[in-house]
Amino acid sequence: MKLINQHLTTLVILLAISSTVFASSDPLANNLPQNKYPPATLSNFYQCENNALININDDEASLNTVNYFGTSVSITLYNVEHKKAKSMLCNALSVIQEYHYLASNYSTYGHVTNIKTINESPAEKHQIDPLLTELIAAGIDWHQRSGGYFNIALSPVIDLWRTHRFACLKGNSQASECSIPSQTELNHAALLTNIDDVSLDRVHNTVRMKPGMSIDLGGIAKGWMAEKVYDQLKVDGAEQFIINAGGNIRHLGLHPEGRQFATAVEDPVCKKSNYQLAKCNEPSGQYHEVITGKDITVVSSGNYLRYFVVNGQQYHHLIDPKTLYPKPKGIATTVVLNSHQLYADVISTMLFLMPLQTALDYVNKRDYIEAVWYLNEQGDKVKSNKFDSFTGN
Repeated sequence: MKLINQHLTTLVILLAISSTVFASSDPLANNLPQNKYPPATLSNFYQCENNALININDDEASLNTVNYFGTSVSITLYNVEHKKAKSMLCNALSVIQEYHYLASNYSTYGHVTNIKTINESPAEKHQIDPLLTELIAAGIDWHQRSGGYFNIALSPVIDLWRTHRFACLKGNSQASECSIPSQTELNHAALLTNIDDVSLDRVHNTVRMKPGMSIDLGGIAKGWMAEKVYDQLKVDGAEQFIINAGGNIRHLGLHPEGRQFATAVEDPVCKKSNYQLAKCNEPSGQYHEVITGKDITVVSSGNYLRYFVVNGQQYHHLIDPKTLYPKPKGIATTVVLNSHQLYADVISTMLFLMPLQTALDYVNKRDYIEAVWYLNEQGDKVKSNKFDSFTGN
């Protein structure tokens, strides 16, 4: 779901920036690419110039990029010295780049062993970066924590659905091009989704899998990256900022006006209808919640952006590991986290896929999560017990 920071102003200046990094004594700095790779690798993969738009004025400094994670990522800093702002933003971009290269299951990169590398030779033992070990380990652990609703090894099933969706969309939704996977295909793919068949050595940083398996970090990597960017910005001295990683919103501190930051949550029915519905004509109808806070994460999962239609039935991209099919009910789930922000994408995804009462009980038993479920095209919603503490209602 598109989450929009209502405080942001229009970017007007593109500045040339240097690749100088802001020095830090914190151990986190040891993970920056500048401290890990030779100059040739930095030049090829981690340049700050030409990979982002940087805007710096008296009150704020911002970065915007569309080159990573298949989405737009923006960072806005407030009350930062100009001489430090560029270096802070370039360090943050380096973190974005590093996790993009490691987590990608679409492309390989010569300087890292990433998810696509592993998936291309699953039975081989791969030596991997400790950062990727940590990310895969979290994905494995959350399989149990989610009761099986989150599974990074579901990739063979997801790929089946993705292939059918792309074929349908490429054919402009022509009936002859649109179909769903057969039950036989799904059952066969499901044999390759056992999380226990992912053998990860968390000490020696190696991974191998059962032949034919593949993993997908799409349900964890972007939110994880956003939190690592947050950590880097804090190490570099930033105290007031907002990160928007393709809808993953991360706040710290107060807005320069002294108020809490506000995030407007787009109405998914408006988005799905391309704003053709009557209620979408007014700004107040385009957003169904406005969430405020000063050190929180806001993220949504839903079925209204990536889907295709077969015989009048819509099939979206969020696959239930229990059924091997897209969940048939519900439109979107929006989650607010005041801790455990590393797992924002995981929690949002699993709460969307869980049966409503199961998901509601899960949230209400944990004081670090609040959530709202947008149930249907009529706009009916269910909220966790304290969700409105973030909306002022």
